[in-house]
Amino acid sequence: MTHFKSLKEFNHYVGYTAPKKELIDVVKYDEFENLRLKSEPITTDWYMMAFKRNVTGLHCFGSTEFDRDAAFLYFVKPNQVFEWDATEPWKGYHMLISPVMLQEYNIDFSFFQYEIGEALFLTEDEQQQLETLYEQILTEYKKDTYELDLLIAYSNLIFTYIGKCYKRQFETRQPLYNKVVMTFKKELNKYYSDGNTQLPSVNYFAEKLNLSVNYFGDLIKHHTGKTASELIQEKIIIEAKHQLQSYDKSIAEIGYNLGFDYPTYFSRLFKKHTGVTPSQYRG
Repeated sequence: MTHFKSLKEFNHYVGYTAPKKELIDVVKYDEFENLRLKSEPITTDWYMMAFKRNVTGLHCFGSTEFDRDAAFLYFVKPNQVFEWDATEPWKGYHMLISPVMLQEYNIDFSFFQYEIGEALFLTEDEQQQLETLYEQILTEYKKDTYELDLLIAYSNLIFTYIGKCYKRQFETRQPLYNKVVMTFKKELNKYYSDGNTQLPSVNYFAEKLNLSVNYFGDLIKHHTGKTASELIQEKIIIEAKHQLQSYDKSIAEIGYNLGFDYPTYFSRLFKKHTGVTPSQYRG
């Protein structure tokens, strides 16, 4: 598998012109005629935000397929494997940004860690708005002496707007996401009865649902008003209360059964949620 550490090498591979700098690059696909239509799995050192429309037979990240008339947008994080297979050149834009750049300007959004298959599908109005924003950043980028601070400001504006669009998508796809929430709650409710002896984690349930941790967490928070961690802790307390009603196990044993390495951690979490220690609750 090929890993690209140089933006220049990556652009040459895909069919773009050389970037002005190695920390950021902005591309409008329509301006290039000889784009590579198919690629084996590759990785890079940057975050890529790709906004595409009028795509035919485009495959990314193995089995994830986008084949629709509506525009969509997705992220690729550093070292994430991705590939594509298109029957004709796609239209739209993408931006590559170094993690160093994002850290320096303190820019961080949860969707940076989404998987490619967790794409944002845009409405007509959202598509037009994003095209306007991309054209603004592209115009600045093409200047002989562009202002890096202005590019970052435009980027931050685009990211903020994308966050708003994802919230809209969570709402409009409510039947699908309600199913995810119900499945999560079902898996959570039977977690301990399935014989698990480790503390339940957000990662565990995200993997169960074949979702990235961030996408799963954002979806759960949007539809329940609580984080996945909060719901997991509530379940732990419910299970702890149930076990504390029986006197055949010590409090330490109950803590270990729930997945706590140390009884003090169990007692601390229990008191945080109930206001009393396990001993006081048991009476």
